[in-house]
Amino acid sequence: MERLRAFLSSRVSERVTLKELSRFLGYSEKYASDVFQRYMGRPFSKHLKQLRLDKATSMLLEERHTITKIAESVGFSDAFAFSHFFKRAIGCSPSEYRKQQLRQADMA
Repeated sequence: MERLRAFLSSRVSERVTLKELSRFLGYSEKYASDVFQRYMGRPFSKHLKQLRLDKATSMLLEERHTITKIAESVGFSDAFAFSHFFKRAIGCSPSEYRKQQLRQADMA
């Protein structure tokens, strides 16, 4: 399980695929997918999506990171694709999320 976490954490900024994961584990894609779900408790794609969201939301709290830089850091080729992904997952754009979080922090 630690190997899986380390593999994904170190590659969250890349477009890692199930094929690469299966190669890393030395299993077929189907078996790697089954093993992943059994040990991690969710499908590979959902886990990777959550890793990307976690990193992106954390980076958005730091104003020094541009949306473009965050997009690159979580494996997107451009800010538009990242914004679309983020809005579908969170319900607002990365910029709106940042403003909301910083406003809440100022109130606390």
